[in-house]
Amino acid sequence: MLRRTWEQLTTLVTGIPSRSEVRRDPWRRLPFEPPIRAFGPGACHDFATYLTGKTAVPVQSPAQAAKWLSHCRYASDPDLYDEADAWLHPATLELVRAGDCEDFALWGWRKLVDLGLDAHFVVGMRHRRDGTSQRHAWVVYQAEGQAVLFDGVEGSVTRMLRPLPDVMAEYEPQVGVTPVAARYVFAGLFLSDWGRRLSLRRSTDLK
Repeated sequence: MLRRTWEQLTTLVTGIPSRSEVRRDPWRRLPFEPPIRAFGPGACHDFATYLTGKTAVPVQSPAQAAKWLSHCRYASDPDLYDEADAWLHPATLELVRAGDCEDFALWGWRKLVDLGLDAHFVVGMRHRRDGTSQRHAWVVYQAEGQAVLFDGVEGSVTRMLRPLPDVMAEYEPQVGVTPVAARYVFAGLFLSDWGRRLSLRRSTDLK
């Protein structure tokens, strides 16, 4: 009873939802702007950086973007760069054609934004059927009134592009970036203790 009362008080004072509320809908977007470091140790630049500069690979659809990524090699940052976490600019990924989930997601996000789609870069947790979980990055976009999840490391086009309602339970979003590089949080952020301790700035830009 005391714990529930404290959670209710926290919600009223800070606007941060209780864990029980978050579990009901971790995908709900909330009007807070997270610091860049909330996306991971390799997030060192404002996200507008990834939307600028020339890229060499033209795509005309999300399926074409997924097909190009299917020919890239997945490799961890320690193996590629001898660094724990290094995020590649989309133009760099096109040169090396190898990277990890953040690199693939940033490239996919850039390409979908260039196509004029309502595409969002998302970082959170991926829960696999074998019971394991890990931090992960992906893209969510709207096309013809349907929300689609674009996971660039899945290997095949059909696995990379799936209707969001079909896979929502496998993905627990924490932080996201809009097509105009505005940062925001998902309710799922507050399932973690570190997420509840983050210093957040209120924001009204969830477009």
